[in-house]
Amino acid sequence: MDPAEKKRKTIIGIALAATLIAVVMVEDDEETIIDPVQPVDSKKTTRSPAGRVNTQEAKHDYLDIEKLGQRKFDPQAGELFASTSWAPKPPPITPQQQAIMEQQRRAQVKTPPPAPTPPPLQFTYLGKAIEGNRTWVFLTQNDENYIARIGEKIDEQYRLDTISEESVTLTYLPLNAKQILPITDKQTGNFR
Repeated sequence: MDPAEKKRKTIIGIALAATLIAVVMVEDDEETIIDPVQPVDSKKTTRSPAGRVNTQEAKHDYLDIEKLGQRKFDPQAGELFASTSWAPKPPPITPQQQAIMEQQRRAQVKTPPPAPTPPPLQFTYLGKAIEGNRTWVFLTQNDENYIARIGEKIDEQYRLDTISEESVTLTYLPLNAKQILPITDKQTGNFR
């Protein structure tokens, strides 16, 4: 056993011994008897030699609960659990203000929500391949590449409608909205 471990075990042993001594001392203190508190009477009470109050005289010192009766609450006291606030009460609403508020509410109800619009096209045109009368377009979106022909769906969200020298027309299927993707030359930035 190394010296550090011996020192640690010695300290733990001393702490254990101190705890046991404290427990024994506390148990001795709890054994002292304390007389229960007795009501104070203006008359002298007689005590027995053991220090106890005579029980016949003590019975007369207690209060008879039936003589108290029921508590009566004053109705003018108000609601006991009502919330209170330091903020001043708002002034009453006039009939003119009510009419204005009603007109504003009706105006809000009558205006229809704006029509939904398709999200902006996120596709980038990479190129196209032509074989006979069939044309394929190569598109990319968020590092995913797509090859599509006219009439095919892309990610179940778009359909390829037309391919021209200047643009590719796609339909956003959830709203049936047509969107145009311009074709540019990547090296020069010019339209093809």
